[in-house]
Amino acid sequence: MFLADFETGKQEGRYIAGELPSLPFKSGQFDIALSSHFLFLYSAHLSAEFHLQALQEMLRVAREVRVFPLLALDSTPSSHLDFVSKHLENHGFGVEVKRVPYEFQRGGNEMLAIKPVYNPVFERDCAKVRSPSI
Repeated sequence: MFLADFETGKQEGRYIAGELPSLPFKSGQFDIALSSHFLFLYSAHLSAEFHLQALQEMLRVAREVRVFPLLALDSTPSSHLDFVSKHLENHGFGVEVKRVPYEFQRGGNEMLAIKPVYNPVFERDCAKVRSPSI
């Protein structure tokens, strides 16, 4: 379905090329950003700092970020997960590992969900970003 739609979607502007850790979107443009089979999976090839920068950028453009799976290619837990989770928690984000019904790799049935902890100032600032100026 995706491949059949790709060329048309590109021409219509529904598919926009981007590259982490710098995305071509406005702050707060999306409700959710997803990373599937990229972050944490390639922990041996991408640094903890890259993972953190990528997640911070996804959090800039979306209210919530989800990442699946949390295992590296060798089916072991990513060595970057604790570092990234602690950093985000220390900077006002709720970080939760959730079990999911899908298992791509043996033991790979968890996703990371990240959202800002409710903060009235953050919510007000996000509303300004999302609302057109009058």
